[in-house]
Amino acid sequence: MLAAYPLGMIAIEPASAVIIRIAVPRALATLRGRTDSAAGAGVPPHVTILYPFLPAAQLGPDVRRELASIAADEQPFEVRFARVGRFPTAVFVAPEPSSPFLRLTEAVAARFPDYPPYGGAFDEVIPHLTICESHEAALDEIAALADRSLPFTRPVAALEVLVESDDDRWRTHWRLPLGVRS
Repeated sequence: MLAAYPLGMIAIEPASAVIIRIAVPRALATLRGRTDSAAGAGVPPHVTILYPFLPAAQLGPDVRRELASIAADEQPFEVRFARVGRFPTAVFVAPEPSSPFLRLTEAVAARFPDYPPYGGAFDEVIPHLTICESHEAALDEIAALADRSLPFTRPVAALEVLVESDDDRWRTHWRLPLGVRS
């Protein structure tokens, strides 16, 4: 299950997701690997742009062109992570600025209106990089450990589409550079 997908939502067939992959500090990657089941399923550290997205079988050339056009409209940027946040069942680190992520989410959702962010489960989209999503984990402890790896800054240069395989592992399907017209 993709880290940003709300607990309890079930995918029926192999799905896809549109994300921005973020390289995190080693200690944060280790923490995420120990505490978040999505990491074990091959989901890289990321900020979700749109999930759930199209069923994997529907990811054809037209979809790729649409997403490449959206990516081309957003210039590469730097993002800083300096704050740990919490949802009821998750610990995350918050991106600053969040506006490029929101613009990309709005653009992808507008082009694919049958796939609202998080299946329409939330009134507000809050860009975040999930460290742990769990009903059982000691979230306060995980948040304190995550905070030790902050702040960090990373360049953002591409939109990615991940696809869930039949073996329940997530893999990169497309990598679409920001700010590049093809």
